[in-house]
Amino acid sequence: MAVVVGFIPTDVGFKALDAARAEAEARGGPLVVVNVVREGVTDDPRHADASALDVVQDRLRGTMVRTQIRQERTEEDIADMLLRVVEEEKAELLVLGIRRHRELGRHLLGLTVQKLLLSARSEVLVV
Repeated sequence: MAVVVGFIPTDVGFKALDAARAEAEARGGPLVVVNVVREGVTDDPRHADASALDVVQDRLRGTMVRTQIRQERTEEDIADMLLRVVEEEKAELLVLGIRRHRELGRHLLGLTVQKLLLSARSEVLVV
């Protein structure tokens, strides 16, 4: 079964990508990397440009499972888009990265992560 990772082009995003790759290889399923781009927002550091997506592709070379990189554009909530991909792919695991562990207590992981933890029909791994 598929593993989906919500990817942003940061150190945390690459750690989540590495964890998702390991999980996909252990489970024998495909790995789907998803970067969500908000329509109408041009300067968002969470948006992966072509060079960041090339780095992702290079990092996934030699993996033992099928990989797919998807850049989804939406006007809706990022969490809703990730949930839709999890459903489409019939994923058994969603992998997410968080910035700092201190945020865990202070912000209860943030609204997007919180919504994904509560709404995903798959397992969720937070890195």
